[in-house]
Order: sequence, then C-alpha cells, then structure tokens
Amino acid sequence: MRPALSAATVAFSYHPILDNTVMLAGLRAAVIGLLLLAFWGPSLPLQPLQTVVLLDQSPSAREAVWQVAPRLQLPGAQYVAFASGAIQVAGPTARRLDLGEGTRLGEALAKARELKADRIVLVSDGLFQDRAEPIGIPIYSLYQPPSPNLSVVLTGPALPAKGETVEVRAVLESTTAVRAQLTFNGPAGVVERAVQLEPGRSSVGYRFRLDGPSTVTVRVESPLGLEQGRLELSPTDSTRVWVLGDAALARYLRAQGFSVEERKEITLPIRAEVVALGVGARDLSAAELDALQSFLNQGGSLLWTATPQGLFFGGWERTSLADSLPVEPVEEPGGVGIVLVLDVSGSMLEDDKLGLAVTGSLELIRSARPQDYIGVVVFSDRPRWLFRPRPMTEQGRKEAESLLLSTQAGGGTMIRRAYLEALEALEQVPTESKQVIALTDGLAADVTPDLFDAAREASPRIKTNTVAIGADADGRFLRELAQAGDGTYWDVPRPEDLPRFFLEEAQRVFRREALEGSFPVAVRPHPITRAANPPPLSVILPAKTKPWAQTLLSSGEGTVLAVGESGRGRVAALTTDLSRSWQGWQGAPALLGELLRWLSQTPARPRVQAVRELDGVRVTLEGQFERPRLRAAGQEQPMAPVGPLRFETWLPREAVGEAVVFENEQPRLRLQLPSLPEWRLEDGRENLRRLSELSGGRLLADATELRELAGRKAYNLQWPLIALAVVLFLLERYLERRRGHRGL
Repeated sequence: MRPALSAATVAFSYHPILDNTVMLAGLRAAVIGLLLLAFWGPSLPLQPLQTVVLLDQSPSAREAVWQVAPRLQLPGAQYVAFASGAIQVAGPTARRLDLGEGTRLGEALAKARELKADRIVLVSDGLFQDRAEPIGIPIYSLYQPPSPNLSVVLTGPALPAKGETVEVRAVLESTTAVRAQLTFNGPAGVVERAVQLEPGRSSVGYRFRLDGPSTVTVRVESPLGLEQGRLELSPTDSTRVWVLGDAALARYLRAQGFSVEERKEITLPIRAEVVALGVGARDLSAAELDALQSFLNQGGSLLWTATPQGLFFGGWERTSLADSLPVEPVEEPGGVGIVLVLDVSGSMLEDDKLGLAVTGSLELIRSARPQDYIGVVVFSDRPRWLFRPRPMTEQGRKEAESLLLSTQAGGGTMIRRAYLEALEALEQVPTESKQVIALTDGLAADVTPDLFDAAREASPRIKTNTVAIGADADGRFLRELAQAGDGTYWDVPRPEDLPRFFLEEAQRVFRREALEGSFPVAVRPHPITRAANPPPLSVILPAKTKPWAQTLLSSGEGTVLAVGESGRGRVAALTTDLSRSWQGWQGAPALLGELLRWLSQTPARPRVQAVRELDGVRVTLEGQFERPRLRAAGQEQPMAPVGPLRFETWLPREAVGEAVVFENEQPRLRLQLPSLPEWRLEDGRENLRRLSELSGGRLLADATELRELAGRKAYNLQWPLIALAVVLFLLERYLERRRGHRGL
C-alpha cells in the first residue's frame, strides 16, 4: 500500500502547474491583442512624403496658374511645368513658354513617376487633350479657370463628290460675350460677317461648288485677339498622282483636275493613289523599287509610259516589278552574237572602272533573249575566256553572271590575242548579226597592222565596236579599229557612265527601239475608252500584251495601252511618248483622266476620314467592305451604310487617339482622330474631380488646403504585428504540449 502524500508535498507539486497556466493565459491574451492591433492597422511616420506639383503652362491655363503660383510653395516639393511636353522646374513661379500649345497630362504624370512622387498636386484648368489614366499615385487637384478665349475651327463634309455644292462651317467657341468680325476666303470669293457671340458655341457657313482641290480660310477679329482657320478640301475623285519623268502626262492630268505632284524620287510613305513612271528602272534605287512593289501589293496603282527613259528603254522588264508590267517587248526573229573583249589590267582598278564595267556587262546579259549568244574574253598580259559565246537562256544567264562577278584585275594591256580569239569564236555562232565590243582604259602594248586587217576581213559579217574609258585610253587606236571593223567608236570619259552605256547599247542591239511614223490606233470597248477616238501615233514602242492583261488600244499587232491587276492594285502601260504623240488631240486629257480614275478605284485602296464636328467625331469610310466596324477608345461599334460603298459612324466628342477599321476581325485601316482644341466648352473642374477621386486623392477648394497635405511617409505595422502574434501562438502551443507531458 502506497503511503499518503503530505499536504506540503501536494502544495509543492501544484505550484509549477499553476505557473504554466498563468503563462499560457498571458500568451493567449498577447496573441489576441496583437491580432486586434494588426486589424486596426497602425503605422509609424518615418520620413516626409515626396510631393510633386504639376503646373499647367498651356495657353488656356498659364495666366491663372501664374497668379496662384506664389501660394504653391511646399516644403521639400518638386515642381514640373507642362503643356504639350513636361519639364522639371526650380519652383512654382517658373514661367515656361516653350512647352508647346497643347495640354498633355500624360507627359506630366510620367515625369512625376520619374521623380518618385508619393502624391501629386495638379494645378490646371482641367482641359486636357489626351486621356490620362491614374498611375497609382494620389492626385490632389487645384482648379484654375481658363482664360477668356475665342477659338475657330473650320469643318467640312467628309469625302465630298466632285461638282457637289458643299458648305464649310466656321465653328466658334467663346468663353465670354464678345463681338467678332469674320472674313471667309475661298472658291466663292471673300465673304465678311459681323457676329455677336455669347458664351458657348456657334457656327457660320460658307458655301461653294467643289470642282477640284480647294482651300478655305477664315479670319476672326475680336477684342480677344486674332484667330485664323484653314481647311483643304479635295473631291473624292480628285486622285492624287505622283509623276516621275513625264512632264507631258503631268500637264494632261492637271487639266483633268487631278492632284499631281511631279517628283524626282520615291519616298515613304507614298501619299498618292497612282504613281506614273516615265523614268528608267536604273534611275531608281533598290529601296525605291521595293517601295513601289509594296505600294502595289497594298492596293496602289502604277502606270508606265514610253518616254525616252521609261518602259523598255528603262529596263523595267528586267526588274522585280517585271511580273506586274502588263506588256512585254516584241522580240525580233533571229538572235544576236556578241563577244565582249574586256580589259582587266591593273589600271582598271582605279575609280572602280572594272566594277562599273562588270555592272554594265551584267545589264547586257540581262537584256539578252534566249536566242542571243554572248561571250566574254578578258585580257591583261594574256587573254582568258570567262565563257565562250552561249545562248542566254535562264541557265546561261545565271552562269554568265556568276563568272562575271568573279573577275579580278591585274597586269598589263595586251589586247591583240583576245580580239583575234573573239573574231574566231564568233565565226562559229549561228546568228546573222554578230559583233565584238572591245573595251579598254589604256594604251595597248601589242597593236600590230594585222589587227586592222583582221577587222576588215571579218566585216561586214562581224562588226567591231570599241569603247574608250577615261582620258588615258588610246582613242586613236580604238577609233581606227572600229572604222576597220565597220562598227562604232564610243568615248565614255566618266567610268560611272558605263552601266548606262551598256543599257543603251543593249536596247539598240536587241531591237529595243521605238518606231517612228504614223500608226493608226484601234479602240476596244472598256469604261476607260468610252467615246475615245484617238488619232494615229507619231511614235510607238514595239510591245505586246501579257496573257493576264487586257488590251484597250492597239496599232496593228502592237499594243498601245494595256491594263490589268497585280497584287491588290492595278497597273497600266502606255507604249507611246506623250510629248510626241497626241499633242493636238483634244481628247487626250479626257482619255488619260478616265485611265487614272480606273487605276485609282481599287478595292484595297479605301478612304477613311474623321471630322470633328459640333457634337462628336464623324468617321466616314469609302470602299468595298462587308460589315465594317470601328474600334476607338477601347470600344467597338458598327459602321452603317449611308450610300454606295460608303459607311459612317459617330464617336463621342472627347474621342482622341488612334482608331482602327476592322472587317471580319481583321484590321483594315488605321486613322488618327483629330485632337481636341486647347480651349473648349467643357467642365474642367469636373474633369479634375473625377481624376482625383479615381487616383485616391481629392479636389481641393483653394490653395490654403495645401497645408493640410503635410505629413510623413508611414511604415505599416500590420504584418510585423501578425508575425509576432504567430510566434507567440506557436510558443503557447509548445508550452501547452509540454505541460501535458508533465501531467502524464
């Protein structure tokens, strides 16, 4: 039997248990207290808040902001002046007139973010020209009323038709009562109007007949100053045309009311519906040719004319655009045999004469037809065949080009054996026409009388043509050799002219010459040729229409005018020189006008226009569309049909930025919506209130409330308190478990 415990022993064993119970209760109370404190959300102020003050220096607000500026001094604040742009300034009294004439709040907010603002004070009239969204920083706005102003904007009809009587309206917005004098100037002459304006918006109209591109201006004089507006209108069928190298065509098109711009080069973007090309392909760079191909693929149109530098004279049939050309040269029966005797001595390295000669030789090869034979023998100290005469089939041209590009220079100038081997090789060529083209830039060291004898003996079966490059060439020898060979001597003083010389020689040798005389023209029915009865042509370039194109005008077997479609655009080629043909024909401008209108009416070249009017932005679309939709300002809405191939929709007056026309969920056109005017009848105070509340700030009543914004950046204690509560809870659980083990 166990002995009974004494009272002292019992008291001694219960003391630790009592202590643990008190401790556990204290820990539980501490955990609950910490959680309640964390829920309350205490914080510790550590450092002052960084304040950035945005000062509106736009024309409508700057006067009011400058007046309140001395009361905007805040300890430790940074200041940013903004209008169209934004820049940090030393203090609130800084005056900046170099920041543009608009109001772009987004620029100012971005600057405040760069300055690591904890809060923003915005001093403005609230008339912004962009959609500035809150950036996660509280904005406290101080409204300043805009200065008195009278503004004028000219608005006109969207996509007006030619011959339509249109009305251009001067939209006047005044912030105060004022008397103004309006003076319109345009196609209907000068019109003056005196008006009494009240605060708000009003408009005055100016009507005239739109027969071509027109400009209307308005001048508004009042005690508030002088305001002017300008509007350019073009009828929808006033096609914009870029003309390169064909002054006669440009004159005809201007007579038809087209907007014609004569240019010497192609630049991006191409701001035209049609590009007329009377220049040669060599007159344009590779980048310009690529731009024309892209223009055609996107729905633009091209017209080639047969000026002395254009069409086949310009080598267009050998460019990347050859597949889009609706005509091709008529190939004469029978081929031509040519051997090029090319100097590759050391002197040809000077001024890149060899490189230019190779470039020109490549033009000769690319101009050749499959029935033509070409060979190249080079000479320096001794002759060497790059390739003997071979047919210029596609494979033959590729091999010839590769061999020519590998040519290197060095050594002396020994022409005799190379020339004699060229004559011998041509004897075996099965063509009726044969010729040698000998090219050198120096003095041949092995000229003997038998060279001239060989040239005379070979002629007239084989002609010898010679080319002197630069001032150091032996012109006397080359001239005599050409005379003995019944050929032609050419002097090319500038090496950079070699490629053009070879191109012109290729046109002559391979029958690329215009025919002169009187060539009757036959007309085939087409909307372009309706009522056309052209007289005979004075000059025509032998050509035929490609299978995929359509002949509209012809002369015998030859094509005069052919049209077709390529990419998403249209193409046409005219094989006569307008400066020599149809000069006295009064119907020429009308025929060419119909041709240009047809070229410009491509499904892929729609027009879209946005016009800011009294109650919103009217967007008009013209072209072949199926249920188009307009997406702007994050919203999408359908465009309703309002006429044949014409659609329209309206956007809210505050809509700005970019809009996109969609069809079948695919973007088709992009346009920039007209910006909001600087002064306008709008509640700027409400704009600021809404912006401030969205950002977590508020609209201030006056500048004295700025003092209430003083404070320090607080450190939130919520999470540290929660963490401490978790630690104490775990400790309490540990002690509870330990006491349980002791009890056992």
